Amino acid sequence: MKRLNIIKTLFAAAMMIVISSNSMAQERKGPAPVQKALDGWSAEENLNYIRNFSVAELTLGEPAALWFHAHASQTNKTAILLRRQPIMEYQQTLQPEIGAIEVETDLGTLSLDEYLTHPQSFAQGFVVIHKGQIAYESYPGMHELDPHFWASTTKVLASLAVDLLIEDGLIDENLPLGNYVPEFKGSAWEDVKVMDALDMSAGLDALDNATQFADPASVTSRMFRAELGEATDGKVEYMLDVMLDAKKVDEPGKYYAYSSAVTQSLVFLVEAVSGQSWSDFFNQRVWSKMGVEGPLQMHLSPDGVAIVHGPASSNLRDLARVGTLYTPSWSTISTERIVTPAIIDRISNSPRTQEFYMDGSAGSGQRFMDRLGDTSIRTAARQWDAIFEDGDFFKSGLNAQGMYVSPDRDLVIAFFSTEPTHRIQKYLRPIVKSGLFDK
Repeated sequence: MKRLNIIKTLFAAAMMIVISSNSMAQERKGPAPVQKALDGWSAEENLNYIRNFSVAELTLGEPAALWFHAHASQTNKTAILLRRQPIMEYQQTLQPEIGAIEVETDLGTLSLDEYLTHPQSFAQGFVVIHKGQIAYESYPGMHELDPHFWASTTKVLASLAVDLLIEDGLIDENLPLGNYVPEFKGSAWEDVKVMDALDMSAGLDALDNATQFADPASVTSRMFRAELGEATDGKVEYMLDVMLDAKKVDEPGKYYAYSSAVTQSLVFLVEAVSGQSWSDFFNQRVWSKMGVEGPLQMHLSPDGVAIVHGPASSNLRDLARVGTLYTPSWSTISTERIVTPAIIDRISNSPRTQEFYMDGSAGSGQRFMDRLGDTSIRTAARQWDAIFEDGDFFKSGLNAQGMYVSPDRDLVIAFFSTEPTHRIQKYLRPIVKSGLFDK
């Protein structure tokens, strides 16, 4: 399959970090490209994307990313987690006041309604679930049941799977990964505690940042190439083999440092402890218990490993259903309580501090605080990007996918987009703090 050189891809990703949202808005002209997702693609267009799609286009939010967001299963091996329960439909108690909430953006002061339909927002879907019912829903750039790429929002599924095994008494989060994963013996992963991997604090050199993306020899760059079946120095590597080359650069647990490789370590942990593939374990313990409307697509590496640090796809309401598992209204979408109060407590009341979140050269915490436009973020934990002082938590993904959960307000917000600057995140806390959902 024809692809752009992966080095250019990763360098483009690094450069994207320094591009301002104003510049992005000025470069995009004409009608919103998200209309194409509604209009559909011709047979010729589909075949061209399947043959020639490059990750650079996805990383930069190019129009081709719009196609990939709905067609990832056509470029990646994919495990399909099918619905096993009758659909548990969300009831509606619409609150149009949500759409009137205004936020200052680089596109001007816009209400949520105005933003979602703005030709330069590139928003595709947005849903607010309150007390297990739809309070607001909009699909400006997709059909409501279309599958869509979750990107790194998928990472929280990795932590949920580990937490379920902790609840089973099969994992002690205070023990190192090497205690459970034989392949990690003798590597830098061996002594990383499970809790430090859960909280993105492994102290290893495998990080998601501009420097590592631009370095073709870094573990991060090589791992991404391995996931795509692309060669490094003429050889196609396996994801696990690449991860084993990671080196210790600091003490685990010292500070938050965003890393897709660390998320993948949790996948190997789940498989080693459960004896199942990650997809089969998650299907048995989570997806098969939910009254979802569609399948969960877990996209795989060429050697069959679930890439839980990013590639998964579902419709928007089913993403919101995952968030609803963390709320008092879990019974509206699941046949049994999957996310226990203890799991929620480990997220909302994580012992990690804001110093842990903001410390270190990785700058991971500051990045999310800037995107969300809120200084009340206390820390990050359990693969969630932000834990707020009030106990709410949030996870985001490439091109502005996201899920926000407020257990105390019984509130979930989920959204899909094709927009690299993440400006849509500025609406989340104003919606949550609007007073519409206070008890």
